Parts: sequence; structure tokens; C-alpha cells
Amino acid sequence: MNGSVPRRPRRFGLRPQLLLLLFALNIVAAVAYSVMLYSIDRREIIAGIDHKLRTAVNATHELIPTGYHRRVHGPDSISKAEFDRVQAKLSRFANASDIIYVYSYMRFDGHIYTVATSATAKEIREGRQTRFFTRYDTAPAQLYQSFADGRTRFDEYKDSFGSFRSIYMPVRSPDGRIHVLGADIDLASLDRRLTKALFTSILVGVGMFLLSMLVGSLLVNRIVGPLVRLTSYTRNIEERSFQSNEQELEAMQKISGSRGDEVGSLAEAMSGMISRLQRYLIEMEAATAARERVEGELSAARDIQIGMVPREFPAFPDRKDIDIHALLEPAKEVGGDLYNYAMIDENRLFFVIGDVSGKGVPAALFMAMTSTLFKAASITAKDTAALMARVNAELVRDNVANLFVTAFCGVIDLRDGSIEYSDAGHEAPFLLRADGSVSRLAKPEGMALGIFDDIEFAKATVRLAPGDALVLFTDGVSEATRADEELFAVERIEAALAGLAKAPSAAGIATDLAERVNIFVGDAPQFDDIAILVVQYRGV
Repeated sequence: MNGSVPRRPRRFGLRPQLLLLLFALNIVAAVAYSVMLYSIDRREIIAGIDHKLRTAVNATHELIPTGYHRRVHGPDSISKAEFDRVQAKLSRFANASDIIYVYSYMRFDGHIYTVATSATAKEIREGRQTRFFTRYDTAPAQLYQSFADGRTRFDEYKDSFGSFRSIYMPVRSPDGRIHVLGADIDLASLDRRLTKALFTSILVGVGMFLLSMLVGSLLVNRIVGPLVRLTSYTRNIEERSFQSNEQELEAMQKISGSRGDEVGSLAEAMSGMISRLQRYLIEMEAATAARERVEGELSAARDIQIGMVPREFPAFPDRKDIDIHALLEPAKEVGGDLYNYAMIDENRLFFVIGDVSGKGVPAALFMAMTSTLFKAASITAKDTAALMARVNAELVRDNVANLFVTAFCGVIDLRDGSIEYSDAGHEAPFLLRADGSVSRLAKPEGMALGIFDDIEFAKATVRLAPGDALVLFTDGVSEATRADEELFAVERIEAALAGLAKAPSAAGIATDLAERVNIFVGDAPQFDDIAILVVQYRGV
């Protein structure tokens, strides 16, 4: 495992995404432009045709003789010769104006009749032209509406004559009657013009689309190309474990210098970031090497510190009258908790447990000095109170770091199990009797060592019966904290000791108590140093 993050496959890169977006936008723009252009052309074509139709009906009004409509009252009102002359005149006008029909209608008894009309050349050749007063049975609804309200209308319809766009212009005669003048244009010609306009709009839209795609592709390549190269350079640097490559750095700087946009800014930022990262890696390597040296030194210091306290158990394998066991677990590499014990003479055993304020190297050095002073002074001190006073005086004199230590020391006479002890602000030990009962030892007066040099200490005595044990501990046991910040507390220590099996060994007591602390704390980090010392009197 090299620790690198697995590269996720990119199935759809930035360039295809931008091109797809450009394609979609250009399609929408081309279609919208084509539709708009066609709509404009169609309106203009329709407007032109309507203007032509309006002009045609106005001309028709002038071409029909004055008073013609006043004389129309039935099928015999106008002679055939006069109708034919009017029809010929209207036909010449319609043919010359590219109009299919021009005409005039009148309404009698709810029906519409042709009173004047043009005819196509084909109708004239075939003799199918409309005659005077021919009833218009297929008249469109818009024509009827113009008769009804007298308004000019445009209409598109289909009848027996064909499909037309028409105009109906009502005219009121002096006698009050209404006749409607009209003109028709064949829708086929209109459709041809609209189809041509639509085809032109589509061609323009396609041209716009192709031109936009070409220009857009060039812009996309200009944007994405440097990003692809920058991505490749970044991948290469990752694969080389962030080792530099002069050619790639020059390429990044070239992109930065040639681009004045965000891509150039990105290249400049990446180039600077890589340079800073490489300097950081060099500094980190140096810091790592220094940290490893410090850790090695701390590990050696831990071994030395652990070696300063007794670690071989059973402590006195040749003696049957005493059993002693201890545990020490610093919260850091080195710590400030201590314990020690030694035979003063053939019948007396000195023991001590202590807790230096603070943690780490200063506390460890103070702990080493304190342990050494206790062991040395215990040989000549007349009692435990004097021993405490002597150690305190030495610690105060050499305490440049202003540290202090709490301690509990005692001397047990192995001939009768009596213990003389003194306290310096430390946790009171528990007394575990052979019958399983548990109690706290009464503490004599005494404050922590290393603060004031004129402190007096008291002493007290207790007698152990065979099988009884004195359990000493530091506040790392009573103040062990689990994840919810609840403390182990002295109540749980007492309960743990009370729950031990009958006649446990010193090792069993210490180990069981330490295991209960570990179970209580769980995965929470160790907050303080832990020291446990068990002194068990076996009797003579």
C-alpha cells in the first residue's frame, strides 16, 4: 500500500460536457432564431398579400360602373351583354394583378348572389365562368358576417372553386343596400412563398448553428486544453510523491504567463502551491527526523525511568512473611508517578508511593530525584515523619521548576506486622483485611513536598494481621475518566477490592484493580499517570 488515493475513472470529461452544453444551447438558439425569422417573414408575406387584396377590392369598386348595384333587384336586372362587359373588365384586371378572382356579392332573402365577378382564362375558354345572379351556396361564414355587421374581413377558406385567402369589403349603396366586394389569392402561391421563407429560415439557423459550434469548439479547446495539461502535471507530481519536474513547472509558468484569465491564475496558483509544498515536504522531513530523535530519546528516558523503580516480582522470593507488587503506567512517554520499596534491615521494609505535579520530562526528573531521596534517607531516618521532613527540605532547596509531590511512605516491621507511616497530601490507602473487609487508612497531617521548607509531618501506626494488605494508589486511579467524563472514584476502588476472592495475592490485587480501571475507561485516552502499590503481610 502506497497510501495514494485511488483514481476514480472519469467517463465524461469536461471537454465533452462543455461541447454537449454548447451543442444544446446552439440547437435551442438556432431553432429559436429560425422560428423567429420564419414568423417575421410570414407576417410580412401575409401583410403584403393583405395589402394587395385591399388594393384589388378598391380597384374593383372603381371598375364596376356607378349605379350598377342600385339596378340589381333580381336575375333579370342586368343584361347579359352588360354583365359580360363588366366580367371582361374585371378578368383583365385580375389576370394582370395576379389575383384569382375579384367579385361583388349581394344578399336577397338570406341568400348570397354573384352580381359581378372575374373569370380565369381557363374558365372562359371552357365556358364555365360564373353568370349573373348565380347563387353562392358554399359562401363562407365570414362573408355572411361582413354582410351582417358591415366590417371588412380577411378569410382563408376552401370551396368548390379552390383554396383562397380573401378579403370581404362591404359597401353601402345610396339606396341603403349593402354589397360586398371581394378578391381572392390562391393559397397555393401563398404556401409556396411561406415554404420558401421557412426553408430560408432553416438554412440561416443551420448556418448559425455550424458557425457557433465552430467558434464555441475553439473557445472550449482554449479553456479546457490548459486545464487538461494542468491536471496531467498534477497527477504526475502525485505519482512522483511530489518530487519536482522542471519541464512541467516551466509549462505551468508558461500557461500562467500567456493567459490573463482564471486559467492563468489557476496555473500560477498551482505553480506556487507546488513550490511551497515541496519546501514544506523538506521541512516536514527534517521535523519528522527531529521528532523521531526526540521520540527515541523519550523512549530511552521511559526505559530509564521504569528501570529506576523495582520491576521484578515476587520482590523477595526468599521471604515468606511479605508479598509486594506494583504497577506503573505513565500517561506520556515519561511521567511523574513513583513507587519504591527496600529492606532497611533484616526485619523492616520501607515503601513509598508518590505523585509529582505535572507530566512529561520535568515531572519525570523530579520523580527520579524524589525516589532517590526517599530510598537514601529511609536508611538513616529515625521515623517516617523525620523521613518526610528530610526529603521535603532537599526538594525545596533544589526545586528550581517549582514542582511539588504528594507522597505516602511507611515502614512495616515484619516481625509483628506493625506499620509506621506518614502522609504528604496523598490519597489515603485502603486496608484490605484477610477476611475481605475494606477500609480507608486514617491519614496523619502533612502537606505536599517541595513547597515550604519548614513543614512538620506527623506519623501514625497500624497493625496488619497475616493476610492483610495495604493498597496504595495515585490519583490516576481514582480520577481515571471515561468518555462521558465520569470518574472511577474511590468508591469504585473500594467496591473492586471488596469484590476480590478470598486470600488474593499482592499481584492479584494490583492486577485486578488495574483491569477494572481499564474496563471502566474503555477507549478514552489515559488522562493521568497510574501507579498501584500493594504491600501484603504474610506473617512469620
